[in-house]
Amino acid sequence: MATFVAQSDFDFSVRMSTHTLAVKPGQTIPITVLVEAVKGEPRPILLTASDWRSAGLSAEIVPSTVPSGGVATLHVTVPLGTPPGSYLFTVRGATEGTFKTSNDSLTVVVEPDKEEKDNQDRKDANQDQRGAETREEPSGSPPSARAKRGVLARSAKTPSARQPAGSQRVGLIMIMAVMFGVLAYYIGTQLRSGSGGSISGMSGTYVGTSTFCINSVMGGSPECGTSNASIQIDSSGDVLGPVLFGKIDGSTFAGQANAGDGTTFPMTGTYSNGTLTARHTSSSVNWTITVHK
Repeated sequence: MATFVAQSDFDFSVRMSTHTLAVKPGQTIPITVLVEAVKGEPRPILLTASDWRSAGLSAEIVPSTVPSGGVATLHVTVPLGTPPGSYLFTVRGATEGTFKTSNDSLTVVVEPDKEEKDNQDRKDANQDQRGAETREEPSGSPPSARAKRGVLARSAKTPSARQPAGSQRVGLIMIMAVMFGVLAYYIGTQLRSGSGGSISGMSGTYVGTSTFCINSVMGGSPECGTSNASIQIDSSGDVLGPVLFGKIDGSTFAGQANAGDGTTFPMTGTYSNGTLTARHTSSSVNWTITVHK
């Protein structure tokens, strides 16, 4: 039987190397678990982890027992077909002979499977196309209707005196549309270069807020946190971080934001009158950064 050790003589803490991690279905991710010795002689710490077996996710700690001051690895397996959402895993440490326990948590954000979504989109498009073909040529069309279409088809093949004029009008309209598009682009570029939101006038430090929300897989309100944000933008429209990176092209922005644990999220947004707004929106995470010069 282990000798009881007073909590005043021994202490330790369990800490995860990251607290939020975005993954795709079909991955197994390793997360470092640090068992830090706070006070007393090293003792074996038993580590246990919660999991989401009801949703197919599993968690395993290797090794399951480490001395205080040691390191273990939490392996989280996210199988294919896992529903998108946020899953909370908690690692708890305890040692025999003391009432001392410590725990830390990790939120695994499962993003939608892009390949699965693309396949569904293609399937829907094919179904729509087959439906359109069925409506265009009913299988039970009466002979008189088919004969009428044959007459119309032969009539369409007969040269018409007005056909060249119609083709010329279509060509002229297309040429005019291209010319107007080029002219509009040139005018817009000139206006942007002379406005307050021009590339040459946007360089500097921008400050504002960053709001990060994790949507609950169980439904209900998302968990959100807001913090101060500071962004650097140079004279070329390059957004240089430290959190947000990317490029401003006229009034649009495209880039990415880096979370504190190294996870990146694609961001898009707008730039207008000295204000940059960038967003990432998915079924599991919403992140908005708004800064002003």
